[in-house]
Amino acid sequence: MPQEFKHPESIKILSDPDSLVREFVKPGMYLHLATTMSRPNALIYSLCRVFEGLDPKFTISVAGIHSNAHSLALSGIVKKMITGFAGDNYPKPGPNGLYKDLMRGQPFELELWSLLSLVQRLMAGAMKLPGFVSNSLVGSDLITDKLGKTAFLYHKPTEGNAFGEAASPHLVSESRGTKEKDMVVLLPLCPEITLVHGVVADEDGNIVLSQPGGEAAWGALAATKGVIATVEKIVPRGTIPPELVHIPSSKVLGIAPARFGAHPQSLRVQGFPDLPAFEGIDSYLDDYEFQMESNKAAGIPSKAEKWYKENVMLSGGHEEYLDMIGEVRLRRLKMTPPEHSLNSPENPKTVNDSEQMIILAARAIIERIKTKGYKTILAGIGAAHMAAWTAAKLLEKEGIHIKIVAELGFYGMKPFAGDVFLFSQLHTHSCSMLSDIVSILGTVVPDDCLGVIGAAEVDWFGNINSVLDGKGNFLVGSGGANDIVSTADTIVVAKANRYRFVRKVKHITSPGDRVVEAVCQFGRFKRESFSDHPFELSSWIAPASDDEMEAEEAVLRYTFWLPPDEDLPISQEAPITSEELTALRELDPERIYTEQFMVYTRLP
Repeated sequence: MPQEFKHPESIKILSDPDSLVREFVKPGMYLHLATTMSRPNALIYSLCRVFEGLDPKFTISVAGIHSNAHSLALSGIVKKMITGFAGDNYPKPGPNGLYKDLMRGQPFELELWSLLSLVQRLMAGAMKLPGFVSNSLVGSDLITDKLGKTAFLYHKPTEGNAFGEAASPHLVSESRGTKEKDMVVLLPLCPEITLVHGVVADEDGNIVLSQPGGEAAWGALAATKGVIATVEKIVPRGTIPPELVHIPSSKVLGIAPARFGAHPQSLRVQGFPDLPAFEGIDSYLDDYEFQMESNKAAGIPSKAEKWYKENVMLSGGHEEYLDMIGEVRLRRLKMTPPEHSLNSPENPKTVNDSEQMIILAARAIIERIKTKGYKTILAGIGAAHMAAWTAAKLLEKEGIHIKIVAELGFYGMKPFAGDVFLFSQLHTHSCSMLSDIVSILGTVVPDDCLGVIGAAEVDWFGNINSVLDGKGNFLVGSGGANDIVSTADTIVVAKANRYRFVRKVKHITSPGDRVVEAVCQFGRFKRESFSDHPFELSSWIAPASDDEMEAEEAVLRYTFWLPPDEDLPISQEAPITSEELTALRELDPERIYTEQFMVYTRLP
């Protein structure tokens, strides 16, 4: 007898985020939080409120945990977290005390990935693939706890051996795999429900996402049950042009309106057509003040509890939250501030160690762009992106227009002077393309790109650690660093001290095969890519804080690396110029990165 056809149920339109969570989310579920530029923050708070004290034991995946997402750790509702980053990203990237015991299973179990590999697993889930071949993770310690479970190493196919073979596990180095001969296959990620915040949705549930896309729609498309979404506005069916829809209604279970549903993160609507669907919706910027308050409070138990009660456990839900933020502050987030400029050139004699380090890194970038002809520069967050921005400004004065890219989907960015946050929506105004993580880390970076990143530790073979400190405490994770280093020649920018420039890193977050230069406050260390030779000091300038210091003394005082070889010449860096210092200080008027900067300020 033919089976009776059952038409899919219409999506549910509910009044608020809490109602959406109550309707669809059940204890024990695996949930994914979509990482676009506009994270589903209203829904994150709703999860915490609805399941307060119920011990729902959620498994949650999200590309990064920071600012208001610290509420997930404070709530006690998460059993396991699958992520690529946990810490603070504003005003500087760094660890948060809330996660120091993360590698010991507190405040939840951790499964740590790189940014691109996490999204690639969602892609496999969305496409119903058995796995996804990735360039990432090979050669790093990120892969070791996943082998035979969620990641599998195989030798690359070669002539006469079309299918490759399983990688040999008998050597320590082999257990991580090697770039030369191994590839990794990642198992798919298939969340039950994905939580999303979009710009608008129509009555059928078709959703428009804010751009740049971050993970784009992959997390939504990978969900086995479907998507629940908040949006700034719900509009009549048929009013959204089909080319603007990112998530189709067939994947959506329910939607609810939530003005400023991404707060304290940003939302972008510029560039959309002048259509009724977008009428009354304005872009808004990151609330930096709120993010700094969240980050500071989360790491101190007494302050964390107070912050959580005042910002999350609100009986009036999202509307009470907006009332607490206040309309004046919310309106201010819709305003574009003036761009910063300096009235007069800066005196190079006032340069400090942090500025000197960033300018030396900018010089390294400029030299390599001119000699190697890279097409793009991937700017990693921190001193690295300040160096990349400075280099691009200086190159432009010479008529060389290099494309700066950032991992969440920025391509061809020109920084908005005065806003130092790498992922500020203000930088989108000048971009030549807005794309996503897969496009940037998966296709642009492997194609003649120069990576520029920071590090908590770097050893003399270029291996980078951003996961563990010397006491076994968690730092921040990989983010996109492993993905960058896996496919692009890379410069590391880090202020040298003996805890950071080490003989052997405590965790190989990013293998050093393609790390060709390490730049600090007193010079540049170089090595060839895919070389077994350690870094050598190739150029030198006395630290701004001690202009009497000699090169050998600096290396011995600030690093555990080999002192300069007397038989190898070390070039003298030219003094910092007014032009270089002015270019940098125009970008950072609040001196966030150019004062007492450390890449990870709380690293011992």
